[in-house]
Amino acid sequence: MATPEGTRSYFQRLENKNIPEHAIKTLGSTNFHVSNIGFGGYRVHHNSIEHAKALRYALLNGFNLIDTSSNYTDGGSEMLIGNLLDEMLEREEIYREEIVIISKVGYIQGQNMELVKQAAADGTSFPEVVEYQDTCWHCIHPDFLENQLSLTLERLRVSALDVYLLHNPEYYLSDKQRHNGIDIEEAQKSYYQRLGKAFEWMEEKVAEGKIKAYGISSNTLPAKQNDFQFTSLEEIIKTAKNISSQNYFKVIQFPFNLFEVGALTEKNNAGQTLLDFAKHHNLGTLINRPLNATFNNRMVRIASFRESEANALIDAFHKKLVTLQRLEKQFADKLIKKMPREVNTELVTKIFSLSTNLKDAFTIFEDWEHWDHIKQNMILPQNFSLLTYFTNNFKEEKDLTKWAETYGSAVVDFLDIITRKYENDAQERTFKLSGRLKSLNETLADSETLSQQALRVLTSMNKIDCTLLGMRRIPYVEDALMAMKAPLLENAEDILLKFNFE
Repeated sequence: MATPEGTRSYFQRLENKNIPEHAIKTLGSTNFHVSNIGFGGYRVHHNSIEHAKALRYALLNGFNLIDTSSNYTDGGSEMLIGNLLDEMLEREEIYREEIVIISKVGYIQGQNMELVKQAAADGTSFPEVVEYQDTCWHCIHPDFLENQLSLTLERLRVSALDVYLLHNPEYYLSDKQRHNGIDIEEAQKSYYQRLGKAFEWMEEKVAEGKIKAYGISSNTLPAKQNDFQFTSLEEIIKTAKNISSQNYFKVIQFPFNLFEVGALTEKNNAGQTLLDFAKHHNLGTLINRPLNATFNNRMVRIASFRESEANALIDAFHKKLVTLQRLEKQFADKLIKKMPREVNTELVTKIFSLSTNLKDAFTIFEDWEHWDHIKQNMILPQNFSLLTYFTNNFKEEKDLTKWAETYGSAVVDFLDIITRKYENDAQERTFKLSGRLKSLNETLADSETLSQQALRVLTSMNKIDCTLLGMRRIPYVEDALMAMKAPLLENAEDILLKFNFE
């Protein structure tokens, strides 16, 4: 496990990296010394060399906290982290006691969905499963947690976790609000009973040496008290104390960014804000989505974007479109005949029809966020899972595997042209956001990118221990390093209160 002494020695070993003292925080009563920006494992894929390089670069340059979850890329995030840590530990580039490893549990998707459905078919169903929607269920019952911890430790290649968090347990409340029509008091009572059972199990795992501390990651910790899905830290602390006065509930995680400041403004715990109440009880505070804000029911990316010449993009788009059309026609005319009978050729043809589906891509998406959602959650997973399938299962069919390689490269180029178009549009908003920040503190002009400026505001908050940031590429790590090494802002809280961007 990580230790307070080991995490401190990590930064002492990296003295030549010039990490300022203010960039090192203590994670509540865990007493772990952690970088004020942590490596977020969301969207990290187990077979991505680029993601592995980024994590290695982060660990070697001052980021010693890693946050992941069992459902991130269907376990792939934990796998990559585990594989890389194993290699770096063996080479003695890092030491286990220096690195704080956090994972989360609760979601039933992908492999977990198959596992839970198979258990039900075998007559050994997991209790208290929340069947939220067809592709996403949830469970925090001890039986499920026991199963999941074993899988997580195996994927991460460790014998113990430093922090284990229940991941958005408020799915139970959301489901009750939507489908069951029970009143809020009854739902909340049942909610904390479920949390209590999970906490009892967590305490047992601490005693067994499987985890060192536990907590909750919840989107509704900063919510209003009268919100049906509100997760009360005050009630959670009472629940943990009822189990043991010396409990190991030590860490919370919640969304916080320029637009979502409820943790700073909403007095929802005994007349105190979430941040004040957490610090009063010496809890470690982790924030997520620092650069992906929800505003007016839409996602807003708080970052700078590439700028490209508009006419050049149009020309490049049409050229790439022609290339894609040619490759897709080649597949439909010749290569699809090589598919075995069990393959749904109609679905495959539909997926490999990007030249038709995206021929008007410059006009059919609302903004960068809309396009990025479609690209990341539909286009890339569908296309590249199929291409990987071809590469792995048709090695003797050289014309098919060669086509898959060529097509994959063409898709990447084509999607990047579309992305650049929407980046151009988004950059106009970036200028406005950056201008607003600099008007509130002129020293923010010293930071080149909007993401650096936003991170500086968040990391200057002394009530926040670590800001979890997606860093899947080395340039993202370098951008975070610039923010981490920049001087603290004396009026960070005031900036957040006055930002009010419309």
